[in-house]
Amino acid sequence: MKTKTAVQDHKIRNSRALLLGLAEQRGLAGLLHGDSPLSFGERFEIRRQLDQAARQKNLETIVSLASNACSDDVGSDPDPDWLSCYLELAENIRHPAMQQFWANILAQEINQPGHCSIQALSRLRQMTQKDALLLQKASALSCHFGDDNLRLLFGYQYRTLLQGQRQQKLNLGRYRLPYAGLMQLFELGLLHQAELESGELSVTTPLRLEFNPQQMTLQPQKKGIRLLYYRFTTIGNELAGLMTEATPADYRRELQELLSPLGQLSQK
Repeated sequence: MKTKTAVQDHKIRNSRALLLGLAEQRGLAGLLHGDSPLSFGERFEIRRQLDQAARQKNLETIVSLASNACSDDVGSDPDPDWLSCYLELAENIRHPAMQQFWANILAQEINQPGHCSIQALSRLRQMTQKDALLLQKASALSCHFGDDNLRLLFGYQYRTLLQGQRQQKLNLGRYRLPYAGLMQLFELGLLHQAELESGELSVTTPLRLEFNPQQMTLQPQKKGIRLLYYRFTTIGNELAGLMTEATPADYRRELQELLSPLGQLSQK
């Protein structure tokens, strides 16, 4: 049976081995091997070549993935300034999942130029894979109603004569979007931090909630109802619109149960 000290020593050795491997991959292991016959300048040149080769590999991988994602529809040349910015930002994307996302953006831009702004690309470059997954979860739970802005709907409020203002809310944490995740999206500038409320819902005009890929229509039967939601920022709206994950069925069911007391509810 290994002692605690032995386990710790094993982890240290593994960490050192891991660091050595990373340093060798990036051309930074010169001093880790003791005296080196190569000068710092020579080792710098080796590292520069490794970095350039890695960037080239990243871009070629992304372009290959984009080719697989392109359709047979007629496309157009992207704006050359956009393309130059895209390549400069994408060349350091190493994670396979993020490379696929960047490839999808390039494919969409060829099919529909102007689909993704340089500002959105710059924000995306600052995001880790974990950040992108959070945005994907938020995008899957979002919907349109009233206009083209994406909203993260989580409840409603209404006013009664006896009890005053009342609220009913969903727990977004049940759908892999805890409040800590929302805070991260706030800090990234992808969601507005304030909890917002819609205007009072009309009792004569049905409200259509557009999810991916289904729709839900609510016909309120009483006055004073307002929906509660978080609104995506301009860049958040743009990046979330690039996500393709469908709205979870259990979220739609719980939302339907939440809204059903308000009036007639139908789905398509």
